[in-house]
Amino acid sequence: MNQTQVFIEGEADAWFERNKINLGQRDMVSAVLGMPDFHPKAVLEVGCANGWRLKKLKEKYGCEIAGVDPSVRAVKEADCPSVVLGTANRLRFLDGEFDLVIYGFCLYLTDPEDWFKIVAEGDRVLTDGGRIVIHEFSDNERPHAVPYEHAEGVLSYHVNFAGLWLMHPWYRLCDWRLCGRELVTVIEKNTNRIPVVK
Repeated sequence: MNQTQVFIEGEADAWFERNKINLGQRDMVSAVLGMPDFHPKAVLEVGCANGWRLKKLKEKYGCEIAGVDPSVRAVKEADCPSVVLGTANRLRFLDGEFDLVIYGFCLYLTDPEDWFKIVAEGDRVLTDGGRIVIHEFSDNERPHAVPYEHAEGVLSYHVNFAGLWLMHPWYRLCDWRLCGRELVTVIEKNTNRIPVVK
C-alpha cells in the first residue's frame, strides 16, 4: 500500500485531529505572499486542511479559492464547497484555472513515484504567469527520508520539491524564506522563457 492510500484510509483524519488546534497559529506562506507585485485572483491550496489559510487569502485579496485535502474531517469542517477531498497527484480542476497554487506542508508525505504526476498536475492547473508556493522542510540539501512517527511503514521525505518544477525552463525562483527547519519557496511559470531562435 502506498502512502497516499494510508492517508486516504485514515491517517489524514488522524493528522488533522492532532494538528487542528495549531492551524493558523503561524503562517509563513501568507508572509511570503505579501509581495507588492502579486495579487492572486484564483488560489488553489493542496493540503489545505480545513481551509483556514484560503479564507484569510480570500479576505485579503478578494480572490476565488479552492482547496484539496485527503482528510474527510478537515473537508467537512471547512464547510466550503470549493474545499474538496483529494490528493496532489490528481487535481480535479481545469487547465490554467489558478494563478496561485500552494502546497501547504504536505509534499513530504507523498510517494516518490507520484512526484512527476504531482508536478504535472500543478503545472496543468497553473496559468501562464502564475506562481507556486511550496512550504516544506529546509534540511533538504541532501535528499533523505525518515520514518513518519504516526504510521508504520510511512516515510517523511526531506527533498527540494521546488527543484522538481525548477528543472523545467518555464519556471524561475522568485523568493524564498527560511524559518528554522521550514522553508517557503515561491516559483513563477512563464512559457515564453524558451526563446525561438530563427
